[in-house]
Amino acid sequence: MAIALLTILLVLVLTAIAPELARLRQFLWLRELLAWVDARLEAQAFWRSELGLVLVILPLVAVVAAIDRVLAGLLHGLLDFVFGFVVLFLCWGPRDLDADASHAARAGTVADRAEALSALGMNAGDSAVRSTELVDGVFHAGLARWFGPMFWFVVFGPAGAVLYRLAQLLAQSSELERLLSEAQRMGATRFHDALAWLPAQLMTLALALASDFDTVGKAWRSHHEAHGQGFLHLDLGFLSATARACVEVDDVEFVADDGSPIRDPAVEEARRLLWRVAIVWLAVLAIVVLAGWSS
Repeated sequence: MAIALLTILLVLVLTAIAPELARLRQFLWLRELLAWVDARLEAQAFWRSELGLVLVILPLVAVVAAIDRVLAGLLHGLLDFVFGFVVLFLCWGPRDLDADASHAARAGTVADRAEALSALGMNAGDSAVRSTELVDGVFHAGLARWFGPMFWFVVFGPAGAVLYRLAQLLAQSSELERLLSEAQRMGATRFHDALAWLPAQLMTLALALASDFDTVGKAWRSHHEAHGQGFLHLDLGFLSATARACVEVDDVEFVADDGSPIRDPAVEEARRLLWRVAIVWLAVLAIVVLAGWSS
């Protein structure tokens, strides 16, 4: 656990001081791999089903897990630490979330806000982007870029981070979507939501601790009651509901009168809350590490 915490901190530091290294986080090879497998198994019913993606995900995760296991016994685990750091860094992001959230907060025109929402990984659509959509985008980007990889790295090491990133790309990448059948797209979405559900729940708990516990709890319960969903339902909409409950959102079309950048207080508050959530997560990990050392 101590190694995982140190690795996460180093990834955060390197991401902040060397943002140009984000270009290394390229998964274009996954598109080529999917195209290669599809060309050879296109006629096979199993490949076109939602279970066909197992042929892609499982070998990649198994290779990472095998390398991790082998390196753990070399040089007192130093090589394994370096390997874990490299894997987590590549699975982080890929874009700088803090920069994208700051840009979203400063977007002063409809076009700028649509561009900011797209950078956060959300679909801007044809209408003007509202503050609520940007708040949603900040938190869902936080789940995909930070907390999903972080959680599964802590649980399963480098293989866990790779597993989450592959699932997220297959479920949300527009470039990969064109290579998948309808059944595969649905399967990838369900698999990603299953992996993202627990990190999203822990984000909500951390948000409650970092802001207003009662407000977050009411928003969480209201969302599930309004949609007739049980606690274990894989719908991640509760993350948006709790995030909106913690910020004052003026849900109107946001257009600057003179075209100058104007900081949207709701989106800026969402960015700050996301950092508080990250600090809560890191603090809990630190407490676990210290408890382990003292026992």
